[in-house]
Amino acid sequence: MLIVPMLDQGGLERVCAATARLLNELYDVHLVVFNTAGMIYDVSGVAMTDLHLGAVQGRLGKAVNVVKRVRRVRQLKKRLRTQLSYSFGPTANLVNVLSKKKDITWVGVRGYGALSSRASMKLVCALADRVVSCTRVMEAQINQQFHPKRSAAVYNPCDIQEIRALSQCSTAPEFDAFFAQPGKIVASMGREHDVKGFWHLIKAAALVRNKMPELNLRLMIIGEGRYEAYRKLAGELGMQEAVLFTGVQSNPFALLGKADAYALTSQSEGFPNALIEAMAVGLPCVSVNCLTGPAEILHEAYEDCGDRHQTYFADYGILTGVFSGEKDLRAETVTAEERHFAQLLVTLFTDEAVCQRYQAAARARAEAFGMERYLRAVRDLIQEDLS
Repeated sequence: MLIVPMLDQGGLERVCAATARLLNELYDVHLVVFNTAGMIYDVSGVAMTDLHLGAVQGRLGKAVNVVKRVRRVRQLKKRLRTQLSYSFGPTANLVNVLSKKKDITWVGVRGYGALSSRASMKLVCALADRVVSCTRVMEAQINQQFHPKRSAAVYNPCDIQEIRALSQCSTAPEFDAFFAQPGKIVASMGREHDVKGFWHLIKAAALVRNKMPELNLRLMIIGEGRYEAYRKLAGELGMQEAVLFTGVQSNPFALLGKADAYALTSQSEGFPNALIEAMAVGLPCVSVNCLTGPAEILHEAYEDCGDRHQTYFADYGILTGVFSGEKDLRAETVTAEERHFAQLLVTLFTDEAVCQRYQAAARARAEAFGMERYLRAVRDLIQEDLS
């Protein structure tokens, strides 16, 4: 049994859907979704139950919702004689461990923010049979802080060949004018959320445009949201025509195929799937060294990149210091970190050797996160726990 709150846009939702499709070829898989409204991921062929118990407001309402979900999932586990239940995300993890029957329970931790809810994490780790993290750094931290019975780190899967094929597809006509302009395009993917730090990226791009106008640098931000505050910031920086907010796209990889580089400016990540997807397309990457994921993706000896304020020209991309300070949408204020990030983009686009090195390295590194390796890792854990 796989348990997930929703199957709309999001990293853990994508991983759950991919896991369901892969395991369905080998096991009797049943997918339990709290609410399928807005579902975009394909799980055709997988048995699925929609609990119709989506998120609600208020503390009392949330508590009642948990009780309802636990009751329904426990009934399903009993009826289906479930042997192993694997949940994705904090709310699903809580329901999974509280609905335990005779099944082995795995809880998936795919976002660094989950660790900040100490009471919930402590309970879940105490009751779960195994905690599955998406990075080794996260696994080590969970083991140190919460002492689960068993743990594992399994990197999120990416269908590398499919991504590359989709990157060759045509983009929507509404974007033609943006792509017709000469110059360089930096892409970034993610929903409209402060944790993504997009204001840093917009300010850094403005600095590049001022310093190197011949690059005609433009930004493309792919993901859900209205981005009104960011549109305003871009306008105040004179970039209203140089920043494209695409919204949710059924094929974001076609857009990535139009870019020249990828930037990640997040305050934190669980495992940045979008970074791998961009690398699969062959985009050289500049990423902040946030917790967790970028260092493990971009450098083999990731432990050597422990100083989160340093810049590393790593094995597979450029790692730079995390941004400090609160959200700041004032066009007139620019931080030292934003200036440094801008300089790294300039280096990437003006040093042909660096750019070509990281283009090739990105494509090669992406292969390590393919579907076959993920399936092998999950199968090995299943066999270990069911033996």
